[in-house]
Amino acid sequence: MKIFSLIETIFYFWSSFVQIILVMILIYSFASFFLKKKFNSSHLRYNTFGLVISIIQLILGIIYIFMNDPNKLLIMKSMIDVISPILFIFMGWSLHNKQFDSRKKFLRIFFFYGIGFLLLTINYQVI
Repeated sequence: MKIFSLIETIFYFWSSFVQIILVMILIYSFASFFLKKKFNSSHLRYNTFGLVISIIQLILGIIYIFMNDPNKLLIMKSMIDVISPILFIFMGWSLHNKQFDSRKKFLRIFFFYGIGFLLLTINYQVI
C-alpha cells in the first residue's frame, strides 16, 4: 500500500507541473500570435518540452489507473480520459511542424494545446 501512495503523490504533483507548463506555453503562443513574432527554435523547444512532459504524465496516469481501478469498465473510461488530452497536444505539435507561417504555427499550438489542457484539467479532477 505504501507504493500506491507514493505513485499517487507523484501522479498528482506531476499533473500540476504539466498544467503549469501548458499554461505557460498557451500564454506564450497567444502573445506571440498577436504580437506577430517569428517562430524560432526556442518556441520549438518549449512546445516539445510540453509534449514530452505530457507523455510522461500519460505513463504515470496509466500506472496510477491500473493500480487504482479493479473494474475493467472504469479502466477503459479512465484510459480514454488519460489518452485524449495527450492526443490533442500531439496533434497540435505535429500540425504546427507542417506550417510555414509563424502565425499559423502559434495558432495551431494555442488551439490544440488549449484543448489538451482543458481535457487534462477536467479529467484529472474526476480521477
